[in-house]
Amino acid sequence: MKESHKILMKPLKDKLKNIPRFSGVYLMLDKKGEVIYIGKANNLNARVRSYLNVKSWEQRPKLHFMMPKVNDIKTVITNSEKESLILEANLVNKYQPRYNVTLKDDKKFPWLMITYDETYPRVIPIRDVVGFQKKYPKTKNKFFGPYTDVGAMWDTYKILKEGFQLRLRRKPLFKDRPCMNYHIGLCSGPCQKLISDNEYQKIVKQVDDFLMGKYDAVLDNMKKQMDSASDNLQYEKAKKIRDTIRSIKKVLEKQLVVSENISLSQDVFAAVINEQFKVVVLELFMVRGGKVISIESFPVKLPQHTLLKEAFGESIKQYYSRIADENLPDEIVVQYEIKEREKIEEWISGRKQKKVKLVCPEKGKKRDLILMVCDNAKHALNKVIMSEINTVYEDIDSTLKGLQEKLKLKNLPYKIECFDISHLGGTGTVASMVAFVHGKPLKENYRKYKLKTVIGKIDDYESIREVIRRRYSKINNVEPPDLIIIDGGKGQLSAAKKVLKELDFDFNKTDLISIAKKKEEIFKINEKKAVVLDKASFELHLLQRIRDEAHRFAIGFQRELRKKHTFES
Repeated sequence: MKESHKILMKPLKDKLKNIPRFSGVYLMLDKKGEVIYIGKANNLNARVRSYLNVKSWEQRPKLHFMMPKVNDIKTVITNSEKESLILEANLVNKYQPRYNVTLKDDKKFPWLMITYDETYPRVIPIRDVVGFQKKYPKTKNKFFGPYTDVGAMWDTYKILKEGFQLRLRRKPLFKDRPCMNYHIGLCSGPCQKLISDNEYQKIVKQVDDFLMGKYDAVLDNMKKQMDSASDNLQYEKAKKIRDTIRSIKKVLEKQLVVSENISLSQDVFAAVINEQFKVVVLELFMVRGGKVISIESFPVKLPQHTLLKEAFGESIKQYYSRIADENLPDEIVVQYEIKEREKIEEWISGRKQKKVKLVCPEKGKKRDLILMVCDNAKHALNKVIMSEINTVYEDIDSTLKGLQEKLKLKNLPYKIECFDISHLGGTGTVASMVAFVHGKPLKENYRKYKLKTVIGKIDDYESIREVIRRRYSKINNVEPPDLIIIDGGKGQLSAAKKVLKELDFDFNKTDLISIAKKKEEIFKINEKKAVVLDKASFELHLLQRIRDEAHRFAIGFQRELRKKHTFES
């Protein structure tokens, strides 16, 4: 273990004497004073001491990256383990530390809020619920969400606005007459006493029930109102209620029925991961009254060397630290066992004021539901990955500039060529070359090679030498790229460099690197130490995309030749 790491930890070890041996939460800060990691412990002193033991880093790879960046450690004492769990989740939500598993900042997701603080409550969209509650700690307002599907939130808001006639303005526009919203049927006019306070509060209760997923109760009530209006010859009112009922039923038609038990209240969670992009999606089916009333997808930031099961448990804790007590279910169904199951049950049960179970089914209907949620999570993950890829190419100039800076390339890698070798047990060795210009594939410049010098044996180095020689031996006829990438390690890189030197290749005009897939290490000529880019960086994503495209093209050519050989024989 590096002696420098032990020296780095010494100032932190000196602070151990001031760290108590009680339960609580610890915050690790970098030199800028930014919180980079938050954790909890039954014994703060013992837990922090374990982080400062450099030998323990061998079993905990994440600490290799994190601990050298820690400049200070702060602690907060709590009265119980449950308090530690709650405080940790709240602080992670607040600071979004880079080495914690974090749900996407929910300030980006909208909520719907019923403004119970007002005499005549309204329904309004809101984003920063935590900020609102911090500004108004005694608020009676209720929050529903978050809606990760913004379109679904606006569809719901439209039904509420057009169907229930709650007021839209915070203050009356006129003192002695209703505004236009009343005349076009979007408001019931409570500010002008055109509806009694009691009747208005009944409408508010219906909206509350609707947002809580109590659709059957809302529809029964509205049916009675429609019949009453019709009996009293109020046909326009009856027609409007009928149209609202139809709108609600359209929403219900899209909902999946998972149980005939109309009292069933569950939150069902599953998660999937993309190892290449280090992205996790936490998927939630919100089941109320036996129906899936909401499907939400939460992208999760995954620090290096963090397992999916760990991310899963941490994400669920953060989710429940964000939502209002009235949105809590009677049962939480999860894909993986969670270490702190009993503490989480105690925490959620205390908030709901009734027993809430957390279960991880291995078979039966609940397990089938988990698998369904998992399938949805895969589709959501694909959307997230496509968004990541699009971000890379939307800002390709910054990505290419970042690649040049991080790898210390002599040239901006505008034109890139990448080589891959493919064989099947030493037979049918082929090579591929793909070309990317300004971050996009230039398929007319792709090349495939049936190798001649390596037959009946595996020799990646000789294969690289042959394909490089064939590609660049007539350099005057080929516009040299800004960057050449070899799929492989130091040996493959040396083989390519040797041939290019023989061909009098100008390394001032073209950079040469290799990328080894196992650890995504990047090797450069004349440098012994590999460069390792951040797993979540756009620069690494671009290199991986190019490397994987070269591999795909080589495999496709090999299969094509094998199929042709099989047909001829």
